[in-house]
Amino acid sequence: MSKKTKITIVAVAAALVTIIAAFAIYVSYYAVGKKALPGTKVGEVKVSGLTAKQIKKQLDTAETKYRVTFSGHGVNGKSLTPKEIGYQVDSAETARKATARSSAFSYVTSLFTSRRIPIKHQVNAQVTSKLSHELTKDIKGSKPVTEPSVQLNAEGTGFKAIPGKDGFGADTKRLLAGADKVMASQKNQKMPLTMGAVKPLVDIKLAQQLADAAEKFIQPQVTIKVGDKEIVADQKDKVSFVIVPEVSRHAKLTTNDNAVADWVNKSKEAVEVKKVNGQRLVNSAGKVLRTKTASKDGVTVTNGDQLAKEIASNFAAGKDSSLAFETKVDKASNEDKLIADGAENLAYLAAPGEKWIDVNLSNYTVTGYEGTTVAVAPTSMVPGAPATPTIKGTFAIQRKLRFDTMRGFNTDGTRYVTPNVPYAMYFSGGYALHGAPWRSSFGWGDPRGSHGCVNMPVSEAGEFYNWAPIGTPVVVHH
Repeated sequence: MSKKTKITIVAVAAALVTIIAAFAIYVSYYAVGKKALPGTKVGEVKVSGLTAKQIKKQLDTAETKYRVTFSGHGVNGKSLTPKEIGYQVDSAETARKATARSSAFSYVTSLFTSRRIPIKHQVNAQVTSKLSHELTKDIKGSKPVTEPSVQLNAEGTGFKAIPGKDGFGADTKRLLAGADKVMASQKNQKMPLTMGAVKPLVDIKLAQQLADAAEKFIQPQVTIKVGDKEIVADQKDKVSFVIVPEVSRHAKLTTNDNAVADWVNKSKEAVEVKKVNGQRLVNSAGKVLRTKTASKDGVTVTNGDQLAKEIASNFAAGKDSSLAFETKVDKASNEDKLIADGAENLAYLAAPGEKWIDVNLSNYTVTGYEGTTVAVAPTSMVPGAPATPTIKGTFAIQRKLRFDTMRGFNTDGTRYVTPNVPYAMYFSGGYALHGAPWRSSFGWGDPRGSHGCVNMPVSEAGEFYNWAPIGTPVVVHH
């Protein structure tokens, strides 16, 4: 082998080594971080060497920063971002496609070819159509366009597609073209805008498809068992379980977790029982004289939240739910109040030593007791007249006034004012026991009676006033 041949071989080998090394560096640079390969564009913008995160950031910025300025009849100088127009960019998916490799061979082909990635997006037709009207609402003849929608049927048991209605306003296609131009260039743009007949952006077929999907979505049966009873979600219940979005090509039905939880909680109300502790009145021998409140064991559902989550998950997957409530019993107790022996023969079942006032409308007396023992001797009184009777029942002294001015209405509608009424003890609203210095006799009842209060001689009223504290029971009876 000649010297010249050897030199040539060495040179070629060195060149190959250099090329291989350069290619290795090139591949390493674009492989680390999975950068977009040479010749890659997103719209009209070169993104070679950028990571998906960097591309996404650029697109997110363009969507909310750059504007298209429209000029035309009535809308001169109106600048809007793509987002304001209803142009919703899927920046993450666009960036993913920009940095994807079809194969390892892509590193070679990218050196000789270019690749343009369209900007993945969807249109919020409601936003765009509303904007069309907003831009021209002050112009005569303007009329908003109505997009197709999915609504409940008249019975509230299913869904139906509602057609859209044409309008008259700013050209929605031009609005979206302006947004597309901004995103493709990632720069501010200018565009002419005309006004005219505007058709819905959404096809009624999409609305019907969504309504059909919603009808299918609510087919699963939902049943909760408790004992031998079954609680079944009816059609109206199941309709509330689905969230129907605005109609679009990418519209997706979802389960309304809150509505499911509300239904489960409502169903729990038919099962759960609030615990009530009983109250009984007993004598010293332990005999129950009266049950004031009957005891009732409580019943609580323990797996309501779990069932709500399971129903929502099954519903979203198109599966039936046949589940059961798990319950626990909360045993009620009885609270016994000791009653003075012999109190069952009186108008009030008092505890031993308990102060209470007996107002007897049959013999026109007021008596003070401590348990079953008379503490304040029976006092003659005058009750309310037949037209303004003293109320009957068990009450308690609410407030006490040494002197009070009493006001009210007579049966003929005229007012009365009585100042300086002594020893007033109110037991229910305006009803009171008090001294009546204007009366010369007591122990009777007729049309000359009071306006409903219990009238007593002043000295005896004072005795009751000094003896009975606020809260003392007052029993008015025949």
